[in-house]
Amino acid sequence: MANIISIGTAVPPFVATQDDAKDFATNLYGETYKGNLDRLISIFENTLIKKRHFCVPVEWFSSAKSFEEKNNLYLENALKLSEQAIQNCLQKAQIALSEVDCLLFVSTTGLATPTIDARLIDRLPFRKTVRRLPLWGLGCAGGAASLSWARTIAEADSNATILIVVAELCGLTFVRSDMSKAALVSSALFADGAAAVLAQGSRANAKRDGALPKLLGSQTSTMPNSLNVMGWRFNEQGFNVVLSQNVPDIVQTFLKESVFNFLKNNNLNNLDIKHIKHFITHPGGAKVLEAYKSAFELSDAHLQIAYQILSEYGNMSAVTVLFILERFMERLRYNAENDLALLAALGPGFSAELLLLQWEHQ
Repeated sequence: MANIISIGTAVPPFVATQDDAKDFATNLYGETYKGNLDRLISIFENTLIKKRHFCVPVEWFSSAKSFEEKNNLYLENALKLSEQAIQNCLQKAQIALSEVDCLLFVSTTGLATPTIDARLIDRLPFRKTVRRLPLWGLGCAGGAASLSWARTIAEADSNATILIVVAELCGLTFVRSDMSKAALVSSALFADGAAAVLAQGSRANAKRDGALPKLLGSQTSTMPNSLNVMGWRFNEQGFNVVLSQNVPDIVQTFLKESVFNFLKNNNLNNLDIKHIKHFITHPGGAKVLEAYKSAFELSDAHLQIAYQILSEYGNMSAVTVLFILERFMERLRYNAENDLALLAALGPGFSAELLLLQWEHQ
């Protein structure tokens, strides 16, 4: 069993309002989609996003960049944001880096070998015997998947202290020559950010205050014949986005069935959706949140925090659900006892990552 002790987050300094992004996209895609431009550009308003953070200023996007330049920026900024998130996380938990037994690093928006976790160990005072587990390619599901792996590690070693670091710099994957509708939609949604999560096995001894979430169970479900739903196509310019418009429909079919099967097969008796008090869902976009409401008969109040994070930060891929979880932890620390929550995210594969959480006073 794993307990989530603290979460720290970080965003880069450059802010783009959705009006800024809309103006940019109108200029960039105007000639290609002049017959449909008004309809397509309305996506920027319909996302419900107000602003997003990037590691480069808005004017950086106005000219083509090589993959080498973009990936060098990824290395520099992923390390910087990861360090900020780690500091914020461990400061809350009052735990030193030397106490961390296992370091997981998650990302899908840049490449590095040695991986970012090794570079963090080289820069920061981790023990040199800390175990490493880099996870790449999970996309928006990566934050949820890393929590599942933390649970698995904690079950194998109940004394383990596990640090998860997730950094996504979606802006750096922008390919200026990509005129596809998927690229246009992505320019309306995605953003940069990082999060760090401290988790511990049941016998570890972190200082705890109030109710904290325990990871009761997890499940990965992969949809058959779905490799073209989400991902990257790689070329000399870098990462070209693959993004299906069918994701909201998938929420109401594949994800709904996966959730009901997960709850039915977990270790708690007679558990179903009506027992879930809190829904910690990755907001791929406004339409995805609407699909969650329809599939599980949720109100706006159930997804209030997801809407807030989407509005304030946009879709930061794997990082986003951890920003949402952080806010739930702040809200429920002194206002929950045995509350059950479902954490859900979808990503390339096409896979659903599901976790069952319960808030408990330690």
